Amino acid sequence: MVGGIGSDLGAHQRLFVAGAVRNAKRAFIDDSGSEIGDRRLFLAGYLNRTDQWALFADAWKEELNAAPSIEYLHMVEAGQLRGQFARRHGWNEEKREEKLNGLARVIRHFEPVSFQMSIDRSHFYNVLAPVSPRGLANPYFTSCSALVAKLAQEAARVDSKSRIEFIFDDQDGVDDDIDLFFDAMMQGLSKKARRCVYKKPLFRSDRDFVGLQAADLLAWHIRREHEECGFPNMPMAEKLRGRSHYVSEIPNAYLDAWAEHHRQQPGVDLVRSKAQWRDLKSRARQLKAAGINPARATKPGIYYPDSWGFFGRALEFLRRWLRR
Repeated sequence: MVGGIGSDLGAHQRLFVAGAVRNAKRAFIDDSGSEIGDRRLFLAGYLNRTDQWALFADAWKEELNAAPSIEYLHMVEAGQLRGQFARRHGWNEEKREEKLNGLARVIRHFEPVSFQMSIDRSHFYNVLAPVSPRGLANPYFTSCSALVAKLAQEAARVDSKSRIEFIFDDQDGVDDDIDLFFDAMMQGLSKKARRCVYKKPLFRSDRDFVGLQAADLLAWHIRREHEECGFPNMPMAEKLRGRSHYVSEIPNAYLDAWAEHHRQQPGVDLVRSKAQWRDLKSRARQLKAAGINPARATKPGIYYPDSWGFFGRALEFLRRWLRR
């Protein structure tokens, strides 16, 4: 897996690097969506040790500052020669490619693992979104969850002692949904894979974490490769991929199966509007505040905090059995 990502060292990062979490790694992820064909959404990024990210941050900023300098990398600006890359600032296609190649060299120097996950948005919106609760009708939410699960499973297979902190680029609304339902989502993973995930994913600005800028560089070129020539035929995309590169996608058959499952859920029509979804999340937060896993509240009844362990679960079962 290739790629280099770095991030600025804040208090949380200093704690991570200092050894509070042994075998700490960090994954930075950004997205790029196509508007042609199946309108495929790509999530892509890099994985490396946190100490390497700290060194990468300095090298990345040095390359940003090299003439002609930019404050940050945003591929929408670079691709369209606007913003910091506007022609009025002296930029052209040749200078842009020189800058991107310089940043790519920084990535290759640190040799992180690279990865990509994709989903057919056209099929998602045609089949799954119409029968899903509002928060689950977002392909980014589904892709985010699948990517975390995939990397955790792979980490458990090759290095079960590693702990991965996931940092995604800011996504309006998705961060709140992930935060609330992430614990329930992770229950589908093995205990070994769950141990490889360091807490819930974070959603941060690429202005603050240069690792996200590197992920943006990768995701943008992978999406363009998909649109223009197919995998793996774009030289820049190949340069950005690591020596090890994980490629995964969510099959349309999975979307079909999830859609059928959602159709069979009673009350799904009651959580499709924005207001209904907001109310559901409010109730779920109340349960979590009381120490109860919302995933357990599948029917009306009395529930006990998770801290009650086996005793609480036994009481719940007994009450339900007596009410038959």
